[in-house]
Amino acid sequence: MTGNRPRTNYEFARQTLRSDILDGRVQPGSRLVQTELATRLGVSTTPVREAIQDLAREGLVTLDPHRGAFVRSLSLAEVREIYELRIVLEPMLLRRTAAELDEADLDRAEHLYEQMAEEHDLSRWAELNREFHHILFAPAEDSRLAGIIAGLRDSATPYVALSLREPDQREHSNAEHVELLGLLRAQDIDTAEELTRQHLASTLAIIEQSYDSTADSPTFESR
Repeated sequence: MTGNRPRTNYEFARQTLRSDILDGRVQPGSRLVQTELATRLGVSTTPVREAIQDLAREGLVTLDPHRGAFVRSLSLAEVREIYELRIVLEPMLLRRTAAELDEADLDRAEHLYEQMAEEHDLSRWAELNREFHHILFAPAEDSRLAGIIAGLRDSATPYVALSLREPDQREHSNAEHVELLGLLRAQDIDTAEELTRQHLASTLAIIEQSYDSTADSPTFESR
């Protein structure tokens, strides 16, 4: 992790656990024992419990009322379904919002892109990426379509993290972000839609390659 320790124990626990999961230091299927984590992090169990609940809402952790909390296992069938839906729906939402994005919105998104271009911590990069796309979809954030896509993006978080471990993938994503901003500033919505589809399809292909290289490991379930 980079930077100073967050101001609250909850923020520290959430940031540390999130980084551990996204960076692969805690593997899918691992049980998260609150007392053990609290001891390791030097905090009480309360911020750890709150952090785990937050990560469950984000889709990184599964909560079982009888067995406890586990890092969510990855499924090749699931990620294919998630991305098949995103490839159809996200360009549709982008077309709805593009005309309502003003220069201030695009300037905020560009500022986030600039931070992503300098960021080396995977967890922080992923958070900036979420904020970047939230700005682009914000004009329709109360729509049913935006709600569906938000759920799909949350479910995709651990898979995106897996793809970002591939060499040059973050740099490639950053390049596509700046290209997308240029297309939106020019109001070239058709090309922006196609770039979105290509970006999602290429991310899925990288995830599938990761599956092929780890098919004998517990990282993925093949159901």
